[in-house]
Amino acid sequence: MSQEDETYNKNTNIVHSVRTIKTSNTSNLISVKVNGTISAKYKVDLFSQVQGIVINSKKDFKVGQQYNKNEVLLNINSQEFLATVKQSRSELQNLIASVLPDIKLDFPENYAIWELYFKNFSVNSNTKKMPEPKSDKEKFYLIGKGLQSLYYSVKNLEERLKKFTLIAPFEGTLIESYTTEGSLVSPGQKIGTFINSNLFELEVAVPSKYGNKLIEGKEVLFKSDDNIDHIGKIIRINNSIDDDSQSIRLFIEFESSTLKDGMYSEVSVPLGNIEESFSLSRSLLINDSYIYYIKSDMTIGIQNVEPIFYDDETVIVKGLKNEMLILKNYIPGVYDGMKVKIVD
Repeated sequence: MSQEDETYNKNTNIVHSVRTIKTSNTSNLISVKVNGTISAKYKVDLFSQVQGIVINSKKDFKVGQQYNKNEVLLNINSQEFLATVKQSRSELQNLIASVLPDIKLDFPENYAIWELYFKNFSVNSNTKKMPEPKSDKEKFYLIGKGLQSLYYSVKNLEERLKKFTLIAPFEGTLIESYTTEGSLVSPGQKIGTFINSNLFELEVAVPSKYGNKLIEGKEVLFKSDDNIDHIGKIIRINNSIDDDSQSIRLFIEFESSTLKDGMYSEVSVPLGNIEESFSLSRSLLINDSYIYYIKSDMTIGIQNVEPIFYDDETVIVKGLKNEMLILKNYIPGVYDGMKVKIVD
């Protein structure tokens, strides 16, 4: 307190240490992050078209069971209906036998074919296609005898017989099961849901302002929770815009055996490239119009830029020259003309 008044050196300059980034204008890929739920591209609800008792097949009809293409999913007891089919085949066989003598007399040029057809006919196997008539007279005769009508009646029963066995339309997994062995199923009853477990589709909503930048066939990267990269591609783009959200629906296809139906996902949809631009942290952009850079005399300067595209963390701008030194991190209190020292 007893000392003389302190004096200050008004020429004292404070030099701040800063880290910098050297600019280099390149082509920058832009993308938009969107999310959605992955679902199987092919999902089939299984219904019974016939009535009967479920019988044992090679694999249990249980949730999570996997099947190969054309493998039997489920069998329904068809013994009673099979007897009806055999009866109809026998009736057709009897009718063919009754018309063979007339065909031999009136249409001898076609008799050998009909005779061979009759000899190969079996009530225990599917009915083969009948011989084609070689004249209109023969055709009228066969129709008048009811041969053609009975043939198609048998073929109709044979097609219905196939419905007692459910066949896997593709390789996949059973994700829902509503029946078990010994249960009675009725026509129209839902018995399960079957999906393709290798091909998936992701539906996402993209803001409509990016609509003119969306291109079918573009690859999309999805990183799952187990850090596995999955490459998909855009297969469809909806041409209409949702009134409420003002967004466009986009469909991305993924082919992978490790993805699961119902999996939540976040992907980056590519929107193209911005040429001669520079990507920097959004924290370095001041008032959406300028950034701080280092002049040749080691002072801070201000440079106007044009923001082109924003994402969550970065912004792509134009207006910077190559090899400019800009601040790597924002400094509180920074101003134009501040003296700085660059450190590594």
